[in-house]
Amino acid sequence: MSAGGQENRHRLIVELCHGATDARTLRAVAEMAALLQLDLHGLFVEDEALLGLAELPFVRELRLPPTREWQPIEAGRIAAELQRSAADARCLLREIAGSLGVPEAFEVRRGDPAEVIAAVAMTTDVVAVAAPAAPVGRIAHGAARVQVAAHHATSSLLPAGLTPQHGPVAAVLTNAQDPALAMAARDAANTHGRLLLLLPAGDVAMADAMLEHTAVLGVPRTHVTTRNPDGTSVEDVLRALGHTRERLVVLARGASTAADVGAAWRIAANRGVPVLLVERGT
Repeated sequence: MSAGGQENRHRLIVELCHGATDARTLRAVAEMAALLQLDLHGLFVEDEALLGLAELPFVRELRLPPTREWQPIEAGRIAAELQRSAADARCLLREIAGSLGVPEAFEVRRGDPAEVIAAVAMTTDVVAVAAPAAPVGRIAHGAARVQVAAHHATSSLLPAGLTPQHGPVAAVLTNAQDPALAMAARDAANTHGRLLLLLPAGDVAMADAMLEHTAVLGVPRTHVTTRNPDGTSVEDVLRALGHTRERLVVLARGASTAADVGAAWRIAANRGVPVLLVERGT
């Protein structure tokens, strides 16, 4: 499917040059697109910083065996490698999305990764952030810029591995208007699954309001479990999740100390599941 005609669709955007280039990670992202009922939009950014680096006469790279020699970085070779990588990423995206029945699109752009993502992503989109798979020397700058762009996106997803097929969707909530509730409840309702709400202790009225809201969103009370963390730090969230085998954790960005990109990475790594950050007020 081409990139055209996708303007009005809700998408999960995954940047394929600086992160999710391996099949395992891309499948995890595609599974999340299926769970969230989003189209999968592959974006390959030819990083101008990398291409510009190759043009500097004093920059060298250490070639792999058998030569193990320091050689100038050839701009033409780097450009050709990027083109081959883009073609491989397109094929992999199409294969994985097709196997899961997820609508997909793919485009290649050149520029600064953060600026490109900011230009492409719309308020209805989710931006996936994956740990870099390519050599650090080549993509560390670009990967960091992708993470910066995702941090400012309306919603960002940090996949940690293959998405569990069972288990509840967990939402970390701080107030009755927390947007993480609607996102988590929608996902649970779409899959006829269960919902785990981590709520502030002592606010019975808010807990009742949350349960009523989840019922309106299509998740019956019998499918909802509530717990009360001691606080809103990463450690509090992890203790509250305990031995649960959740398949997704949803938080509203900035609503707690556990709801920024760095903290979300810690949760994703500890739990081995994707973490979705949603913007407050959306």
